[in-house]
Amino acid sequence: MCRREFLHAFAASSVALALPGWADAAGASPAKAGQVMTVTGAIEARELGFTLTHEHLFADLRPFDEQADAPMPPDVEQVVEVVLPYLQAIRRMGCRSLVDCTATTLGRNPALIRRLSEASDLHMLTVTGAYVAAGGRFIPPHVRAETDEQLAARWIGEWREGIDGSDVRPGLIKLGIEGEPLTELERKVLRAAARTHLASGLAIAVHTGPWSDVEPGRNARCALAQLDALEAAGADASAWVWVHAQNEKEGGQHVVAARRGGWVSFDGYRPGQEDAYVAMIDRMRRAKLLDHVLVSQDAGWYNAGQPRGGEFKPYAPLFTSLIPALRRHGLGEGEIRTLFTENPARAFALREGASS
Repeated sequence: MCRREFLHAFAASSVALALPGWADAAGASPAKAGQVMTVTGAIEARELGFTLTHEHLFADLRPFDEQADAPMPPDVEQVVEVVLPYLQAIRRMGCRSLVDCTATTLGRNPALIRRLSEASDLHMLTVTGAYVAAGGRFIPPHVRAETDEQLAARWIGEWREGIDGSDVRPGLIKLGIEGEPLTELERKVLRAAARTHLASGLAIAVHTGPWSDVEPGRNARCALAQLDALEAAGADASAWVWVHAQNEKEGGQHVVAARRGGWVSFDGYRPGQEDAYVAMIDRMRRAKLLDHVLVSQDAGWYNAGQPRGGEFKPYAPLFTSLIPALRRHGLGEGEIRTLFTENPARAFALREGASS
């Protein structure tokens, strides 16, 4: 049996143990390889166009227990009133898609994302997965209690059936990991993500702790340990996105991760950081690894519990300051297209399990 056949067999058999009826549903995938799952349905990856790969629309940053005890459902009309103009602005600038990376327990709201997607005429993606970073403040009890097989069954259920009773399906798996070394809980959710990826083809984007301002190399050690764990569970490196890689100041580690086949995401851009982002991107360019780079802003968002959502960080600066800086540095239009159109399409296109 070749590796591809083994991985497909592993995906089908191992998840079937955890999800009743999985074998019967095995032929009912909501999308196919080469497509991207948006909140309004599957599209061909090439239809994404210019894409912001890590942004936020609405978030609830209270600890999970507080959210459970005192839910704050959004005032949808007010959120749309506040957020929509920022989306319309980037639509006019040429943006066509936005990935909402808000984790499952930080305010993920599929119906709201779909409403904003339809109102703005932007393709949008939402997530499944678990966020076990930030000292554990966002971890629900089931993430601690369930096995990796059970967590994968839960996430695959969202992929197959829709999120929270809706027909909105995730377009990626989002984890939050900050252990260095990895904790057993983090290893468990990584195994669950690999199982989910093998069954769905979804990419795995992993928030990685921002310690390297204090200790260069630590962010990379955490990131590469994630990749080791995912590969050991059968996922290919090309399915993994190192989120917040800009926090690692040892730029050579970005090259290491990309050469292993992973995606390196510089996704916290703010006006005034042009020189730093140009330098990181140019390093990858000189290493002939520009085709493994994602660039975004981690901007937004309407914050639950704050008057009219609090301070909103707009999405436009990437268009008005970073891209012009990249052009001044000598990046051609083909390279801009690689970063913002071709790479997102490849990163978030559904894979046939963990291909190699």
